[in-house]
Amino acid sequence: MLWTGTFKGLSVGTGNYELHPSIVDEIWAETADATKTIPSAFVRSFAGGKGKFTAESWSFWFLYVAPGVLQGRLHIVYHKHACDLSVIIKRCLKFGITMDEIDDLERKIIDWVREYERQVLLYYQYKEGRLCTCTLTVHGLFHIPNDIRNCGPEWATWTFFMERYCGFLKRGLQSKRFPWANLNNRLLNIAYFEQLRVRYDVSADLHSHSTDPQTVLIHPCASSNIPAPNITQKIAEYFSNLIGSHLIKPSKIRASLPRKMARWSRVRIVDGDRIRAAYTPAEEADGLRDNTFVRYETEIEQKVQGEWRWVQILGYGRLDEILECRLPSDDSLRAYSGQLRLLAVITPCSTVGRDATQNIVSYTQTNRQIVVDLAGVMAAVGRFQSRGKWFIVDRTGGFVKPEFIPHADHDA
Repeated sequence: MLWTGTFKGLSVGTGNYELHPSIVDEIWAETADATKTIPSAFVRSFAGGKGKFTAESWSFWFLYVAPGVLQGRLHIVYHKHACDLSVIIKRCLKFGITMDEIDDLERKIIDWVREYERQVLLYYQYKEGRLCTCTLTVHGLFHIPNDIRNCGPEWATWTFFMERYCGFLKRGLQSKRFPWANLNNRLLNIAYFEQLRVRYDVSADLHSHSTDPQTVLIHPCASSNIPAPNITQKIAEYFSNLIGSHLIKPSKIRASLPRKMARWSRVRIVDGDRIRAAYTPAEEADGLRDNTFVRYETEIEQKVQGEWRWVQILGYGRLDEILECRLPSDDSLRAYSGQLRLLAVITPCSTVGRDATQNIVSYTQTNRQIVVDLAGVMAAVGRFQSRGKWFIVDRTGGFVKPEFIPHADHDA
């Protein structure tokens, strides 16, 4: 409300934080559009506008969307201050936290509040007439480190679980005369569905490979798929790099690759995200949330100071295809002779190895397709567009989401 100039009729004083109404409208329009390119597992739809935001929506928006949409619009001093609060919140959302991290969190909070009150530019400006900017929420930040020391990580004591569960039960209330019977049936149906899930084998739709037990492939699968020539060339280059480009050339590997490679439509990372390959025809495309972009890690062999070394690369990109490649028995393939490998064909975003869990990462163009091991696909990521740039939403920082009841989303 301070940024929009609607906070208790307060002027900016000596500050410079107020955004023009047209810019505010642009920000909320970009936020609504972001729904389509952020996986539904990340957050609920933003399309209803900020008036329908839940605590979860505000949390996600402030942590992952606000740094991008506010960059270059909010004065750099205020933007940095907002990003510092984002870092504090992420630290609070960690699943596990050490005592040293709590001490560092306490220092960050103290510095952030001091900056908030700073005399010249920020919000309170040490003026009695602006005392209303020092809300109870700002003061409450000071108590968080001690709360974590005494009670454990924030997720162990927050009330999101009960709030979400009550909302889930509320959707089962259809009768004003017999509400308790509705609640009973709601709970009974939950128990029925849980029993069906644990008692009956649903693995017919899943396929797990011994090459990577953390990867579960999901039907449909085109078993007679013939990769395009350019994809076959990329696969040959991938294995050449894996074995050593100075030991075997891509042309020799390409000649021995199988003509057919099974192509899967989806993959699920065990205890992780469900990701769709971009080639898969979209079901109900109008309401589809894009979960085809991924965070991946791979290694390439490079000559460094006269020696061949493996260099790790972090990237983001669109998962185009998921392929099974059965290599022939050939001594020139060394340790990979006769192996079955799961491969990911990816169109990389031009992010130059930057990590979106540590910095604001954006891109304006993509690079040529590459092939990596499917095990190198770490997680699904989201993205949103603002002023001609795409910003990456990467939540792989070990944070806990403020939501617990998956049934509620399925029931919506």
